[in-house]
Amino acid sequence: MTSQIDVDDYVAHNRRELREILRQPRELSTARIGDLLIEEGTVTREQVNEALEQQRGGHHEKLGRLLLARGLVTEEQVNRALGRRLNVPFVRLGQFDIEPRALHLVDADFARTHGVVPLMLNGEQLVVALDRVGDPELMDLLHFLSGHPIQVVSASPPDIDYAISQAYDSFNDASLAREVERITGSDREESHTGGRHEPEREQAIARQQPVVKLVQNLIVDAIRRRASDIHIRPRERDAEVIFRIDGSLVPVRTFTKSVLPAIVSRIKILGSMDISEHRLPQDGQARMRNRGRVIDLRLSVIPAIYGESLVIRILDVSQGLKSLNEIGFTPTDEENFRNLLRHNQGLLLVTGPTGSGKSTTLYAALQEVRKHDVNIITVEDPVEYHLDGINQIQVAPQIGYTFARALRHILRHDPDVVMVGEIRDVETAKMAVESALTGHLVLSTLHTNSAATSITRLLEIGVDAYLTRATVMAVLAQRLVRLNCPHCMQEETVTAAVREELGLAEHEVFYQGVGCDQCFETGFRGRHAVYELLRVTPAMRERIHPNADAMELERQAGADGMVPLTDNALALAREGQTSIAEVYRVRLV
Repeated sequence: MTSQIDVDDYVAHNRRELREILRQPRELSTARIGDLLIEEGTVTREQVNEALEQQRGGHHEKLGRLLLARGLVTEEQVNRALGRRLNVPFVRLGQFDIEPRALHLVDADFARTHGVVPLMLNGEQLVVALDRVGDPELMDLLHFLSGHPIQVVSASPPDIDYAISQAYDSFNDASLAREVERITGSDREESHTGGRHEPEREQAIARQQPVVKLVQNLIVDAIRRRASDIHIRPRERDAEVIFRIDGSLVPVRTFTKSVLPAIVSRIKILGSMDISEHRLPQDGQARMRNRGRVIDLRLSVIPAIYGESLVIRILDVSQGLKSLNEIGFTPTDEENFRNLLRHNQGLLLVTGPTGSGKSTTLYAALQEVRKHDVNIITVEDPVEYHLDGINQIQVAPQIGYTFARALRHILRHDPDVVMVGEIRDVETAKMAVESALTGHLVLSTLHTNSAATSITRLLEIGVDAYLTRATVMAVLAQRLVRLNCPHCMQEETVTAAVREELGLAEHEVFYQGVGCDQCFETGFRGRHAVYELLRVTPAMRERIHPNADAMELERQAGADGMVPLTDNALALAREGQTSIAEVYRVRLV
């Protein structure tokens, strides 16, 4: 058996440690990545062999990516092993004392675009951290731009993003904000002396380079930090920028109040909104590319007492689209869900509040269904992700093109599978049920708390009980829990009242993240779906009648093998993946 090595010999946390590692003579390793990960004790030989078998079976991904997808390794572990193989040290950037003169040798835009962090000068060499090593073109470009020979070290993508944010953003954004303030001030003086009209002035300011760059930096920073939303909130004396990261609101920075109108105008232009309208809410959308990834933006502007408030929803296609095996199902429930998707007719509902991951699950289901060579049509508001080979329709209620009206027309378009973004009213519900009854597989969402109440909700809004019995195949109720950051987990204090409420034994130990630079001080890193899957069995159908009781349906679902959502979340907490506080937040009562 191979003995485990001390991986800290290859890891630096500051300039002193990095210089010491760079002084040591090292040779390129002939070992393969899998062998190095085994040597570190990260994975077992059996796990590597399974991934290699998967690779030989047609998956063209590299071994490290396959192990990542299976949750057996982290990006840091893969990068560290790759660094050892190429004789490249690994650096943790959370508390690294970056040398200021090194920062000035690489432009901030170049660093953001290419994921480069200049760390220090080691003699004549400029030492730079990358999340991917072995790119000779990038090395040549850095050499040309900096005028120094380049020494590469490796770091994890989250660390790279955090370091760029800490090293460049606050300084650059402050200087950009001062420049924007200067532009708006001088332009305001011009307008007072008989210059341009207000809409023309706003257009001109919004197209100025400092304004464009400031807004772009905000969006790119949010993408790097894995934020799902950017909030720009006007206050009495300033404007606050907040990112939503893994479900938590994280304050990022503030701007002076005079900068806000320029930012609002720029975002309105991006979203093709009316730049002169300040009294009514407006919505828009835009698309951008960041480091080869396509990013869709949903923009919302509403008037508030201190100015216009903005929210930008960030939809990263490469990160947001998941397959069914990435949703978080148990093996049994995943197989049950796949079997439901193989039906050629019936209604499958996904339910939960806003932000519970319903759309992610539906898109995963669509990707599974389209493997079967069927005609799929979706009706959405809005269309969040664009999928090849699927007809996706955007509803437009302002012109009367509603879910129900769109459904009525697409049924003449020979669909096999129909996805309705949301059942909001009785007309849409009846159309969805009738579609499921007439030979179509229908996927849709409802806003209800639990799986059982989704069935009673259909009955309440006017769907006949016999139609509900005949068409509904299953209901998936889900929530998203925030996962503990593995870098700052500590034992969690759970009160006696919470233990009693959730049925926890006194001796059970649970964990929670307390906040560190790896998780932007939130204590969380990533989210995971918890759910309950109610299948409509023959016994369940007998209990669906006009006066059906949700509690009775829930008891029957339990007898049929449904694991309640709260129990599903507790299982994650017992594994240390999430906290009891998160379980308590999403529990169903």
